[in-house]
Amino acid sequence: MAAVRKASSNERGWRSEFERAFTEGRYKDAAHIYDLSAGPSERIDVTLRGAQAHLRFDPPKALRLLLSLKIPASKAREQVERDTLLAEAFARTNDFESADIRLNTALDAARRLKDAELVAMVGYRAVRRHLQAEDPATARRALELARKGQSRKAQIHALHAEALILSYEERVKDQADRLVELLRSIDSQTADFINLRAWGTHNLAVLARELYLPDAVAEIERQLGGLPWPADFDHNRFQALKALAWAKALQGDYFNAFRHLKAATEAADTTAWKVVAGCDRAYLARAFGEHRWSRVELDEAEQLANGVDWHATLSEERIGLLLLAELFGEIDTARAAMYLARYRELGEVKSPLFYRHDARRNAFAQYSTGVVELGLGNKKRGLAELREARKVFERFGYDSRVARCLVDEYGATGDQALLPVIEEKLRNYRQSWLMTQLRTRLDRPEVPLPPMQRKVFAEVCAGKSTAEIANALERSEYTISNHIKQIFKTFEVRSRSALVAEAVRRGLVKTG
Repeated sequence: MAAVRKASSNERGWRSEFERAFTEGRYKDAAHIYDLSAGPSERIDVTLRGAQAHLRFDPPKALRLLLSLKIPASKAREQVERDTLLAEAFARTNDFESADIRLNTALDAARRLKDAELVAMVGYRAVRRHLQAEDPATARRALELARKGQSRKAQIHALHAEALILSYEERVKDQADRLVELLRSIDSQTADFINLRAWGTHNLAVLARELYLPDAVAEIERQLGGLPWPADFDHNRFQALKALAWAKALQGDYFNAFRHLKAATEAADTTAWKVVAGCDRAYLARAFGEHRWSRVELDEAEQLANGVDWHATLSEERIGLLLLAELFGEIDTARAAMYLARYRELGEVKSPLFYRHDARRNAFAQYSTGVVELGLGNKKRGLAELREARKVFERFGYDSRVARCLVDEYGATGDQALLPVIEEKLRNYRQSWLMTQLRTRLDRPEVPLPPMQRKVFAEVCAGKSTAEIANALERSEYTISNHIKQIFKTFEVRSRSALVAEAVRRGLVKTG
């Protein structure tokens, strides 16, 4: 009898530990505990939770668990829950036909039971499935089912579902409003809905980085400053901190921008993401004139990058190579070209199912590529990339991104008509480094040349010979001669004297 009591106590012990890990969002720990301790005839509710824990990281294993689970006909609610989980597991293993069959079975059963909460649960899962199928219209109809539940859980799930739909529909400002509502419905001091809290904070921060959303920034800070985040959500925390840093920088709050970027680096869940965070720090340091500090950050990011197997990376973290190319574009064009080539060798990133349609991901890469191409002297190709990226940013209302594209386009073309457009796009970011750049250019027009050619241009205007310029810039006379020819072509002149005269006329150099 004592042995039976001890065994029963041990069972309660592991189940209690499993439930605590699951509730706190430590899904990897929960899955591990389940695998170690659950028996072949485990309780239905425990197996369903075990499958949910595995669903986040190992969908095939979750699928096997759910298919092996036998539920009596008397347990109709549990059958509905199993079928909705099976639908998601099938979808995540790319068996969409089976996913739809399970969803339809679950919905029919929930309706027969006349249980609004079960109908809402099925509707919530159906929204996600229809977005995976790139069918937002059907997802909208499923959202009406998700809204039928009156419980707090159903209402939070409905907000999450609507935020997903709004993202797909590119209604980003409405999406931000819904995310704020979602997060305010979740208590940041408890572990309830930790997965949606992490997802919502991450996605709202990304929008606050791109849109002027002061209320959203305050909510993001509240969520990041509340309950500690489990390690399973390090990536969400990293992305939220990184995006929050840029939102602060765009308001001129550089102290907190660097503070959040430092925290993001510590939270980064891969070395490749640490490279991205390091590049962000280098860029920001350069933006407000700390060039020595920027170079230290850039060198550290490059050192980390050398230890990354970039072919093994599976997400947009590969943009770290593009950021390195962009940053080196102003100081070392050979390295910039090398990192751009390495990025292109990797091929297209496979986006997660929910984001496969999202044009923004490609636009971010196009912007960085455009900047690098301009730095390498490939003006036509660089401008084409910038303009394609700008079209997408315009569509989403990402004013600061549009301004960055226009600032770089102005640097390459000297088109004065772009300046008032940039100023209008920066109306909410008057304390940002972008506005500082604009004011500088209004006072002194930018030389419309790539970085190395700007240096050669300055030396020519100072009256130095080709040999003197080659010695000063540590380049061969042949290279300097080629740069001068390209500068003549850009300014449409044929001699040094004509170049200086044109530069004076444009206000690019001072006389006397």
